[in-house]
Amino acid sequence: MSEQVLVSPHINDALGYLQARMGVLNDMAGNLCKQHFDFVMAENKKKTWAEKSVLYAQPRARDNTLAVVWFVVRWYGSKAANTRRMQKKVIIKPKNKHGYTTATLVNKARHWEADMVIEVEQELIPIRREAALLAKAIGQLNQIIKAAKAGESR
Repeated sequence: MSEQVLVSPHINDALGYLQARMGVLNDMAGNLCKQHFDFVMAENKKKTWAEKSVLYAQPRARDNTLAVVWFVVRWYGSKAANTRRMQKKVIIKPKNKHGYTTATLVNKARHWEADMVIEVEQELIPIRREAALLAKAIGQLNQIIKAAKAGESR
């Protein structure tokens, strides 16, 4: 007896809705990161080189996942010789957590931006949590569709 898996058209609809929501979350995360970046750029103009912010947050959507990562930015090279380059080092987020520890970010942040960094991170945590759950759901629906296609080819 051949076992055939039927795919409901609602599965494709659900997959579309989940992927659309993932896009909305990516936009929300991008706006939060831009909010921090704009704040830092405005404040950096008033600061000396040693007081400038070195933190940078960036969302990354890849396949069905969304990651929002904090970086420490360092500059090297000569501005006059036009060899100035930026180096971004990822700040490691604790495993099985949806957010960075406050102590880690505050330790890397300048005193004048610490409140903003904490505020942005607190808003990013539920976005990361929802994105992780959406990624699992999208993966499950993709497996259903894959199984149905494999059943049709038999």
